Amino acid sequence: MLDALMLELEGVVVETRAARFDALARALADDSVVALPSNASDALLGLPPRDAAAMAISLFGLARDATAIDLIGLRADRYFTERMSRGVTLREGVRVLVTIAHARSRLALVTRAGRAAVDLVLGLSGMHDAFEVIVCADDVVDNKPAPESYARALARLQSRRPLSRERVLALEDAKPGILAARAAGVRCLAVGDLPAHQAVEADGLVPSLADAGHDVLSELERWAHEAA
Repeated sequence: MLDALMLELEGVVVETRAARFDALARALADDSVVALPSNASDALLGLPPRDAAAMAISLFGLARDATAIDLIGLRADRYFTERMSRGVTLREGVRVLVTIAHARSRLALVTRAGRAAVDLVLGLSGMHDAFEVIVCADDVVDNKPAPESYARALARLQSRRPLSRERVLALEDAKPGILAARAAGVRCLAVGDLPAHQAVEADGLVPSLADAGHDVLSELERWAHEAA
């Protein structure tokens, strides 16, 4: 039995890849940078908005100072939240997972998203009360791939009730989150359609949460055990 299950909001709980990409493209266009390169999607996957802005500028071979990149990242985050306010699409199988895990384990949301997006998405999905601990971009100095968000979540869970780090599992959708979890000493399964060079960083790959059937939590525990 797991002591705790930690989820990334983006790409694990809700589908956000297209919304993030479009929001960044819009923010870059405001800065007269248009038409993101075709190879940008994989490079930007899982990066927080500011880091994604810096990567996009680098892919274009352009130069922007830190303030300009900060502004692009802030605009991208605002556009993303606006887009998500029109409705969210839960990843297949996630509602069953959250329902089961909430009854049998402890749930933490450890996300690269900001507080506004977190509150919006959880409010629309009706899942806010399922998470004992929520750590988002606003709570940390160094976002993923730094381990700070996972370290904070573990500390908050531990302060409420002891847990064993060996019985904690993270679900992530991209390399930055996988690296963050593993740097914090947490086993991690990659979820979804990741490029092979990103998925290999995880302890295992779950193509879809729906593949696990009804008892999804037991299946995740089995996959994590087999990957260890």
